[in-house]
Amino acid sequence: MKNSTALKFNDRPKLERDLLQYGILVAIAYQLFMVLMSMVPVFLPEMVMFNLFVTMMLFFLYLLAQRVGAHPAVLLAVHVLGLGGFTFFWVSFGGLAGTVPSFLCLYTAFIIVCSNGYWRLFFIFSLSGVICLFLGFPSFLGMKSVWEPEKINSVQQGIDYLIMCALLIAFILYMKRKFVFYRQQVSEKYRQLDQISKTLHHQNQELATRQEETRAINENLEALVAERTLEAETKNQKLAEYAFINAHMLRGPLCRMIGLIDLMEREPEKYSGEQLARLKSLARKIDLHVREISSTIG
Repeated sequence: MKNSTALKFNDRPKLERDLLQYGILVAIAYQLFMVLMSMVPVFLPEMVMFNLFVTMMLFFLYLLAQRVGAHPAVLLAVHVLGLGGFTFFWVSFGGLAGTVPSFLCLYTAFIIVCSNGYWRLFFIFSLSGVICLFLGFPSFLGMKSVWEPEKINSVQQGIDYLIMCALLIAFILYMKRKFVFYRQQVSEKYRQLDQISKTLHHQNQELATRQEETRAINENLEALVAERTLEAETKNQKLAEYAFINAHMLRGPLCRMIGLIDLMEREPEKYSGEQLARLKSLARKIDLHVREISSTIG
């Protein structure tokens, strides 16, 4: 039974590809927002160029993800680009005082969902190493400490948190839609299995009925064969009796009668009433034996 909505067990790569494309689109939208923030109220050329470069790279990765899905090479490129962007924003927007840690949490969940096996472990360990570097060696990044709230204003921070809330809500809605979709597929599969089960049950009942009919026919056939065999044996016995009668009781008197007739033809002057009487007696015996044969065969 073929159905276009049947559950496919290779839908996980498709789900990972959709999530990857969704995450890249969100990152592109955020980078475009950062380009705008780099131009208003103060134009910052280096920030504009950096955000445009990241946006173009993300757009290229989005096109690549459409073709190859959540391929490890695409995930690795996204991961490297993401770590570079996080490092830049960590240094530029106050470290732990900014919104980068929250984005790191979202990114960690995103990379875990989209990756598998050893690649997932690699992404998690590399991300953990970068975070440990951020926290343990702030001077390595040119920062005085990991907490520099003066580098981010409240408006920027509020907008970032609003964006993160929107991302979480969108992600939850997306996962809910996927969950409903897969639940419908599972329900459809169960419905198909139930229909197949009912069909098999009906076929089993028909098969049992036909087997019972076949068994009854076989039993009747055995009884019929036994009856016909008995009839054949009886007829064979009657035929054997007929053969005996024909060979010994019928042929003997008949031959003698034929012999007497031959004698009468050779000597007609000697034909007498006694011979005629004997001839009649033999004829009666033949008639009697013929009657016995008819009675035996009948």
